[in-house]
Amino acid sequence: MNREQAFETLSELDDRFIAEAIHYAPGDSLTPPERIVQVKKRKILAIALAAALILALGAAASALTGIPRSTGTHRMPKTAEYDTLEKLSDIEKDVGYPVTAPAQFSNGYIFSKLSVDGEAVYGDGNEVLKEYYGVHVAYTKADEPDIILNLTPVLELEGGGEAPKPSERRTVDSVTVNLSLDHYKFVPENYDETEDDLARKAAGHYYISWGSDEIMEYDMAFADFVMDDVNYTLMDMYASEDSFDTLAQMAEEILEAAQK
Repeated sequence: MNREQAFETLSELDDRFIAEAIHYAPGDSLTPPERIVQVKKRKILAIALAAALILALGAAASALTGIPRSTGTHRMPKTAEYDTLEKLSDIEKDVGYPVTAPAQFSNGYIFSKLSVDGEAVYGDGNEVLKEYYGVHVAYTKADEPDIILNLTPVLELEGGGEAPKPSERRTVDSVTVNLSLDHYKFVPENYDETEDDLARKAAGHYYISWGSDEIMEYDMAFADFVMDDVNYTLMDMYASEDSFDTLAQMAEEILEAAQK
């Protein structure tokens, strides 16, 4: 699954999941995926977050290309929300993979909240192709937007396909950290793509979704790496010129924390 294909699956996501994802309320997001016809203006930021959660899967499961599928929440028994990291060992048992989530980072970001969500890859008949747990961690810092850390297991499904090339690669302790800056453009139903749109889409990391009341654009930065067969994705929903350095440093501290 490449980033564009992953972004397109937004239309398959459960409406309640999109509305609640930004609030980390897994208990309210357990219904199967339903098609969303219209995107309301008030949901744009929540959708951007949902897109980022999908991209966490896309980075780990590029093998989905060619299989009819959508991704969304999935009813599973261990979904939960945590305000502390005290039960991290129990969380690891529940999700079935190691979870490294520092309490704080040297740049001032500190742990805020963690959610465990049941998630699945669905076929064209809404059958479950793969179910798994995702772990989503929010980090806060005064006067700065939150940084979100998403964890999903590396999935192996039939049907090959290449993940999108990152904007930049850095090596941290022999681990490759892929850094990407993606541009998301939400447009009305009657919007016609311009020559600039087409050129930027062809170049990559530029995605358009129809259904908003007006044109709204966002840049989001990602840092992806794999550790212990788990895909880690750090995301900055309000990317700036410092985002890559910030996310790379946080990735390095996660890798260091895993070795302690």
